[in-house]
Amino acid sequence: MTMMLGFQPDVEHSLEQAFEFAANNGFNHVELLMDHPHYHYSAIHPQQVSELSMSYEVDVLIHAPAITTNFLAISDVARQASYEELGKTLYFAEKSEAKVVTVHIGWNPGFITSRGFIFREEWFDRHNEKVLTEEFLPFIRENEIIAIENTIGISGGIKKGLERIINETDVWLTFDIGHYAVKTGHDLFMENFDRVINVHLHDNRGDFDEHLKLGAGSIDFSIIPENYRNYLTLELRDEDAILESKDFIYAHGFWM
Repeated sequence: MTMMLGFQPDVEHSLEQAFEFAANNGFNHVELLMDHPHYHYSAIHPQQVSELSMSYEVDVLIHAPAITTNFLAISDVARQASYEELGKTLYFAEKSEAKVVTVHIGWNPGFITSRGFIFREEWFDRHNEKVLTEEFLPFIRENEIIAIENTIGISGGIKKGLERIINETDVWLTFDIGHYAVKTGHDLFMENFDRVINVHLHDNRGDFDEHLKLGAGSIDFSIIPENYRNYLTLELRDEDAILESKDFIYAHGFWM
């Protein structure tokens, strides 16, 4: 089976330029990041996307908005708005014939004080487990195209909630290797790699999430199983880095 390598578009790409670049450089798919104004469902029509996908013979993946959604928010109003935004994204994905919709679960806030930045996970533990199991889990059951991405640290109530979701649904996962390198608790995703439908590829030096081209940091890409054959998505958003990272993959014989 041919490796399914794709990318999130260069930030300067128009929709058509993204598909043309993919086709001209032998990529399998384009993952449209809906936080970008060029690719949000309010800016483009799903028929445009499906027609470009068919014309260029390039699959479509969707990355749901992550900046404007937070499924862990304390506010009921904010969470409801997040589900409405995700619902519209899923409708767009269905109409554009997208294969996967990657979703971030959200975050909890820390606080700037006169003695520095303070975050206490325990303040949010019961809330996080509750909203993940009572709200997010039922939503996942109704929307099989979703893949949950490893983003924030996974422990406490977040870990308990995600474990229940994985155990009680057939949810897909998106494994971000850059996040894995700088966050804690992401072994949960490695332990359930049979659920991974999409891998986000970028590099960093182990301190923070840099999104460097592959080989420019210290990430060990061999942790991804050699026999992995689902989507591999370069999350670099720069033409040169995308092409150089593709060369890096072929030079090292990853996932051939």
